[in-house]
Amino acid sequence: MRKSGFFPRLALVNLARNGRFYGPYLLSCVVTAAMYYILLFLAYNEGLDNVRGAMYLKSLAGVGCLVAAGLSAVILLYANSFVMKRRQRELGLYNILGLEKRHIARMCFWETLFCAAVTLAGGLLLGILFSKAVVLLLLKLARVPAQFGMEISALGVTQTAMLFGVLFLLTLGQNLFRLSRAKPVDLLHSASAGEREPRTKWLLVILGVLTLGGGYFIAIATQNPIEAMLFFFGAVFLVIIGTYCLFTAGSIAILKRLRANPRFYYQTRHFTAVSGLLYRMKQNAVGLASICILSTMVLVTVSTTLALYVGLENALNEMFPYDIEFIQDLGNQPVDPMKSMAEVHAAAQSSGGFAESRYYTRYRVYCGMRGNEISLNLDQNSLRTELEVVTAEDYNRLTGSNFILAPDEVLACPRNLPDFPEDFTVSAHFSDVPAGALEADADRTTLPFHVREEITDIIHHAVSSLLGAEDSSLFLVVADHETAEKIMDLDTSRSARQFRVQMNLPGEDYEEKLAQTERLVLELSKRDGGVGFTSKQDQAQEYYAMYGGFLFLGVFLGFLFLLATVLIIYYKQISEGYEDQRRYLILRQVGMSQPEVNASIQSQILLVFFLPLGAAALHVLVAFPMLSRMLELFNLHDGKLFALCTAGTLAVFCLIYALVFALTARSYGKIVGGSN
Repeated sequence: MRKSGFFPRLALVNLARNGRFYGPYLLSCVVTAAMYYILLFLAYNEGLDNVRGAMYLKSLAGVGCLVAAGLSAVILLYANSFVMKRRQRELGLYNILGLEKRHIARMCFWETLFCAAVTLAGGLLLGILFSKAVVLLLLKLARVPAQFGMEISALGVTQTAMLFGVLFLLTLGQNLFRLSRAKPVDLLHSASAGEREPRTKWLLVILGVLTLGGGYFIAIATQNPIEAMLFFFGAVFLVIIGTYCLFTAGSIAILKRLRANPRFYYQTRHFTAVSGLLYRMKQNAVGLASICILSTMVLVTVSTTLALYVGLENALNEMFPYDIEFIQDLGNQPVDPMKSMAEVHAAAQSSGGFAESRYYTRYRVYCGMRGNEISLNLDQNSLRTELEVVTAEDYNRLTGSNFILAPDEVLACPRNLPDFPEDFTVSAHFSDVPAGALEADADRTTLPFHVREEITDIIHHAVSSLLGAEDSSLFLVVADHETAEKIMDLDTSRSARQFRVQMNLPGEDYEEKLAQTERLVLELSKRDGGVGFTSKQDQAQEYYAMYGGFLFLGVFLGFLFLLATVLIIYYKQISEGYEDQRRYLILRQVGMSQPEVNASIQSQILLVFFLPLGAAALHVLVAFPMLSRMLELFNLHDGKLFALCTAGTLAVFCLIYALVFALTARSYGKIVGGSN
């Protein structure tokens, strides 16, 4: 025992002998280390700095690093805890044969060192090999030209080694602490230690029902997208608490209810499964709840990011109805529309031509509404409604209508303004607010209007905001420019008058349109007075970088969650197999046939295995309305698309879950002797 090579050799023999346990453990460690390095490689990649949208890509990679680090800690500590629990009898035998605890501690040190070496060597090698492929995939999703070349991130290597070095030190400390408190006799008999029948903890059941019901209520009742974003994590927290409580206490109550049903319980395939689960549910419940929560995370992250990316093209078409939109700020100066149109058309022709074009004057101001009063000049923090005004002439020309309005008549399209009145007034301030209370005094001129007709066909303009707006808005068509100017004159500081030209460029190629946009903007920059512009192709670069990063991160983290789920399922089934091995041997000895044993095994595995999947599917189904509201903030309003992405993700996940079920059921059957 004093030879320097004894304990390293013993550690290697132990790792090889316990390959059934250490194989999945080391494979999971290698994969998580590789994925953590890849995320660091993306976060620190200087080659991405010159790519448009790199800020989004690198920021999302940084967020992924934090999540991957936390999940790596969970995977390593959980897997190590399981492996050491299965080896308690072995460690007790070493102690009985003469090895002192300090000798066993040295052996554990070498085992941890070898595991760390395999993890870092394999993980870093795998991460370096696949890092460039991942970058190319990310750039493809972001529709950014690929950059070739191979490089290694020194910071990524260093931080990966530091993280997993600390995690393996924690596992070693955890093992040594348990070893120091354990007695050799207890270690030897740990495998045969039974569980008492757990009592039904009705307080936990009630807490689980209340918290899960509260989370479900928030998910279903929240209709406003901004509120959905604010309340989402609170609902998630309640659902997690409710899931753990109901799996821990509620499952025991259900199993006892099944045992109390003679028709169900006194059947060969149900008797052993229910009784076995009942006595071990105290330790099974946490694993089942963890599988349920991780499965829900996989489904939510992948389905939402996939829906965002697939629906991005439609969102861009909705946000930018034309390829390019020029904006001339009029201020208080009139503009000759035909002259502006001629200048834009001439510039477009010289830069490559255009397919179609249209123009109109847009008046915009923010206001407040109370009853049938619309008030301007409110405090900026209280402004809630965007008031947009166009003339009947522009509206008729752009929509093909033929409305002739009196000076006090309007066409109205209210959004998020229920019960909009037929008759209303627009004034500088509400009638019960004194002029001196305003930021800037304005006269009390009041303009009365009558809604001749509510319309749904409005004039759409480019909206380049990052998040979709959900506040109320009011679109008005007034008789003429004079009426529109009267409304704008009531506001003292925030009204805007714009002449807009919307244009589609020829062809379908994205790069050609982007190049022509740059030439066109350069040509118009020489024009006196200046002109602003918004381009669909230009903004699409930012959005594809952002949403491509979302999809990449969602799939990446979804894979990590899936890895953790599979690992927990595998170890759970292996652990239960060894615990049930002796019990099924006794049942066969007292006369239970092999087919009956197989049926009992199948009943238990089906009950344990698919309960978390069913609960996860229920969580996603209930969360669907809330997730839909949240996606509206990112300009995804296609509920059918999100439903298809969710259903597709669930179908693929179920296939993977069924494959894992088949593999683990086979391993379980071999351990308990239920399959030949």
